[in-house]
This record gives sequence, structure tokens and C-alpha cells, in this order.
Amino acid sequence: MKAVILVFSPSGHTLQAANIFREEFEKRGVSVQLINTTKNPNYLNEGSIKNQLEADLDAHDVLLIGGPIYAGHMEGHVLQLIKHLPETGEKYGALAVPFATYGGVHSSVALEEMGKLLKQKKRKSILGVKIAAEHTLTKTASKIIYKGRPGENEVDIISKAVDKSIKIASQDAGNIKDVSKSFCYSKPLARLMYRLFSQEKIHKKFKQVSIDTQKCIQCKKCISVCPVNMFDFTDGKVKMVKNQQQCILCAECYHYCPADAINHPYIEPARARLKDGDAELEKEPSAIYPATGKIQKNTD
Repeated sequence: MKAVILVFSPSGHTLQAANIFREEFEKRGVSVQLINTTKNPNYLNEGSIKNQLEADLDAHDVLLIGGPIYAGHMEGHVLQLIKHLPETGEKYGALAVPFATYGGVHSSVALEEMGKLLKQKKRKSILGVKIAAEHTLTKTASKIIYKGRPGENEVDIISKAVDKSIKIASQDAGNIKDVSKSFCYSKPLARLMYRLFSQEKIHKKFKQVSIDTQKCIQCKKCISVCPVNMFDFTDGKVKMVKNQQQCILCAECYHYCPADAINHPYIEPARARLKDGDAELEKEPSAIYPATGKIQKNTD
């Protein structure tokens, strides 16, 4: 059995989860290829994603793909990865395991979005995993949500997910059922709201991140931490080199700037939305779907 893990990880927490998946698979004798797409321009530019995937992807039986949840949705770069996946066949198996990390109040519709797109690409989601993880954006709050996570609980959840994935993958692939309907666990009104308000609609008016040139000390920290390469060093100065709409509002630049030179309009709204870290959280922060854990076969 061979597994491939595709991951986009702005703050490093989703990559941490991906590495736990890799370690758990390898403990069980499964070969794993892990591809970190963060900061890679060929995975950030929609026009080059397909060719890069075809160049990088090893043959596999199971594809795992993961990213963070922003504004209730799966981060857009991860959805683009799914849209450009190569066709399944002899080289690429049809089984998939989407996983989502989140440091906010709810995991919302992210797994649902991933499951639908994977189904369109002729891939069967055999289970889905949500993972509580510390989010850089909450560092300004009085209380950091899910501080220090992924932790021991998430290792246990991922370990169980790996066992289930291997068990399901050992079955005849033609008889294994797509379980993406189990990812629709958010309340109907919440799901409707997120259908009406995309990640882009929610974030658009806040995409006005800028550099205070009077404070900037040219340390280039923002360049090194930005997951989508918004910054560059030219003519002796750090500058924004991309259209603001390409910013994903992860706030990595803001939190890692030692000179407080980054103006970030989303910090205060995010703090308010999360009630300064005291927002009511999901009763089950990390979980596997479907919750029953049963291997479901086609009855069609």
C-alpha cells in the first residue's frame, strides 16, 4: 500500500498534523510521500498546479489532502489542488482522506467542500478528519484557542484514522462507498450561510495589509513566513509584490514582525469574532467522520 499526503500549511500546524499521519502510516509499514505545497509558486499559481501535480505525485492507493479552515471554509489553495488532481486509474488510486485543521469556534463546511470536490474528481472519500490546532491569528487574544495543539488527543485521533484507512483500503475498491455525506455535520442554517458567504466574500474587505515603512527594519521575516509569497525585497526595501486579493489573511507576517510594522485590518475583527479567545467551541474538537467508524460498502 502507498499513501500520498498533500498539504498546505500557513502556520505549520497542518503540516504538523500531516507529519503525524505520515509517521502513523509508516509505523504500520505503509510507504508515504508527503508534499508540502506551502510557498511553492507552482502550487500557488492556478495555471501551473496541474503540471506540478503530475510531475510530483507518486503512484498511490490512498490520497490524503489537508489544509486550514478560514472563515468557515477550507482555504482556497487546497480546493484548487483538488480541482487540478490528475485522473484516477492504474497509477492513482480512487480512495481519499480529506483532513482539516482549525483554531476557531467551528470546523463548519470545510470537509463538506472537500468531499464534494473529491467526488467530482472521481475520488471516494473513505473518511474525513477534523483536527483542532493552534491558530496564529489567535495570538493576539487573551486566550489562545487550542494552544499547543495538535497534541496527544490529535495523535490518538489520527492513529485511529490511519487504522481505519488501511482497513478500508484493503477491501475491493469497487465496493467501497463514498462517505462524504457524513461531512455535512454543521447545522442547516450554518451550512446555508456559508453557501451564501464564501471565504472571499467574508474576507474581501479586510485584504488591506500594508507595511509601515517608518517602522520596517528590513529583517525580511514577513518574506520568510508568508505562505503565499506576498512580500519581496527590492531596491533595499521590503515591499508587497502581489495584488492584495491574493493575501489569505493568515496573519503570519503580523505576528512574526519584530518591529510592529505590519498593519493588518483583520486582527481586531477576528479577536471580536472569537470573543478574545473565550468563544464557545465544538463539543468534539477533533473527530473522524463518519463517526461510527464502520466500513461502508456500496449497496447501489
